[in-house]
This record gives sequence, C-alpha cells and structure tokens, in this order.
Amino acid sequence: MRLVRPLLSLATAALAFAAAPAAACSVVAGYRPPTNLELAAGADAIVLGQVVGGVDPGVTEGEIAVHPLAAIKGLMPGQDFALRGMMLGGGDPSDPLELAAAHPDALAGACIRRTFQQGATVLLFLDRRGGEWVPAGGPFSRWAEDVPDENAPWLQLARFYARIASLDEGQRTELLEAERDALLARADEPAAQAMAADLERTLHAPPPALAAQAPAADDGFYKPGDVTAVQRALDAMRADRED
Repeated sequence: MRLVRPLLSLATAALAFAAAPAAACSVVAGYRPPTNLELAAGADAIVLGQVVGGVDPGVTEGEIAVHPLAAIKGLMPGQDFALRGMMLGGGDPSDPLELAAAHPDALAGACIRRTFQQGATVLLFLDRRGGEWVPAGGPFSRWAEDVPDENAPWLQLARFYARIASLDEGQRTELLEAERDALLARADEPAAQAMAADLERTLHAPPPALAAQAPAADDGFYKPGDVTAVQRALDAMRADRED
C-alpha cells in the first residue's frame, strides 16, 4: 500500500511536556500523548473542516463554527457544527512538516489547542459526547492541526493511519514498515522523510498512554478557569496509584 504523497519530521511529544508551563492542565508521571495511530484509532470521527465563525480574540469562553469539507473517518456532520471552548485568534498555523508535537497553543494552559484563525482549514479528530463534538485524544494530542491543501503530509498520514487502525497488530506492522521504507527511499523529499519518521516512531512507541476521561459537553476544556475533567481523571489515577 502506497500513500499518494510523503510525510514529515519528528520532535518527541515528551519534549512538548517538558516545555509545557504549569497551568490549568497537568499530567501524571508516565503519561504520554497518543501516537498519531492511536489518535486515529480512538477518535469517533476525523473531519477536515474550515473555521467559518466564532468568538473574537481574547474571549476565554465561547465556540467556533466549523464547516465540514470531508470525512476521513466516521460520518461527516451534515451541516456546520460548533466546537465549544474554542476561540478565534491570531498566531501561526501548524507547521506542515511537524508531525509529532501538537500545535504550540496546546502549551498555553488547557493542554489542547483552543485558538484558530478565521478561514483556517483544520483536520479535526473528534469524539461524540452528550450530543456534541469534542476534542479527541486528551492532553497534548494533535487533535486539531492546520492543513494547507489536499497533499498536506498530515492529511496523508491521517488517512493512512485511519485505514490501518482496525487491522490486527501483525498486519499493521507490515504496512507501517512497508510504507516507511517506501518513503525513506524518497531521500530528496523532506515531506517523505518526515512522514517516514512518524511511521518509525509509531513502530517503536512505548506501551499505551494512560487514559484520561473525555470531557462532558459542559465541562473539561470548556471552562479553562476551572479544574478540567481531564485533570480530575488524572488526579483520580494518581490517588489510586498512591493507595
């Protein structure tokens, strides 16, 4: 199986943790963000969408409106949908060659990206909770990254991971290795090398990350000043380990 185009470079998510300031969200020792394959496997839906509205920059609570363009996994929402707890703002779009770490906005305190530019095209990994779409993947996942076009390495990588996520481990490993080797052969293409690096990281990922409870529609990521549902779940896990 060949991807139509190549992939990109890696920085470990552990580095993202090390750089993250103490804020509303924190994680327990041993936690790591999901790999991109784990993110694709666990999400209820993967949707390519355009940010078509939302609250103004500087507003800490609100929502953005997303116009769905394509479904990579699951059913595509039939109309524009809201993502609560998000806002419009400035800042740079996602680095198209960064395939490991989440958008820098995830380090701002909530442990997930929450700020988007009006008109941005974003690949969204979503869960369905309480009748609403919410971010998938938990703290520091790549749940929402900008993609400049149909050939973006992150979009190609997400499609590949979504296709193989339901296979058994042996089949997944064979396809990961074959795709990695095919991309590595394209030595003069930075995107191919970056995607190959992410496939290699997936092949050698440590045991699954500690799970965090998904937020309810009126909780978690939606109230940045409060203790989030993620934080409560992590605190509960810490207490269990100490008992």
